[in-house]
Amino acid sequence: MSQHESPAEDARHEIELIAACYAFPGDFDLSVIARNDHPTLKAVLEAAATAAGPPLAHEQKTSGGGKYVSHRLRVRCASAEEAHAVRTRLRGLAGVMTVL
Repeated sequence: MSQHESPAEDARHEIELIAACYAFPGDFDLSVIARNDHPTLKAVLEAAATAAGPPLAHEQKTSGGGKYVSHRLRVRCASAEEAHAVRTRLRGLAGVMTVL
């Protein structure tokens, strides 16, 4: 847990940060570091979908050893809450190491 008092407080703080940095409705950029396998790729793309549809952009860069891949995603979000929900879904996936 972070410096905040509860998971709900953490979520509220993250939503406030997202809202301060992005204009909504609009595009929201994410970076996801994950295992380099097809099931994880499929899960990442499905979890990144929003009410507006699938990701607008998706770039991949494989690690030197080939075990991991960096996914750079751009998604259309209606609100900071929706952007936070996308981050939360991605963080909950098996095979995902981190979401930025």
